[in-house]
Amino acid sequence: MRFIKVLFLLVLFVFSILFFSQNNDVLLQNLVLVLDIPYVATLHSIPLPFGFLILTAFVAGALLTMIYFAVDKFRGASKLKECRTRMASLEQELNSLRNMPISADTSFSSVENKEEENA
Repeated sequence: MRFIKVLFLLVLFVFSILFFSQNNDVLLQNLVLVLDIPYVATLHSIPLPFGFLILTAFVAGALLTMIYFAVDKFRGASKLKECRTRMASLEQELNSLRNMPISADTSFSSVENKEEENA
């Protein structure tokens, strides 16, 4: 499995180098981002290379994905801890019930008879 991951990363790296080398002219063109809020303001950014914007969007997406999965992992870990605690308490209760002595006086039929007498 590790071999496949390394091979995949190598292929991805080669294709990204080919992409950036073949599209160097397009990626170095400057682009000005505009935010037009009607009747309020129009905002312009400084001229930024197109390749920088693509790289920034990729890094932002990777960071947001990592944050999402980290939160999901912490939520799963807390749920697992809660389930383990509950399982330990239930096992302790089961062991205490297993070790409880069985007496002939507290049979099921005698308990029913006492309930009928009280009613």
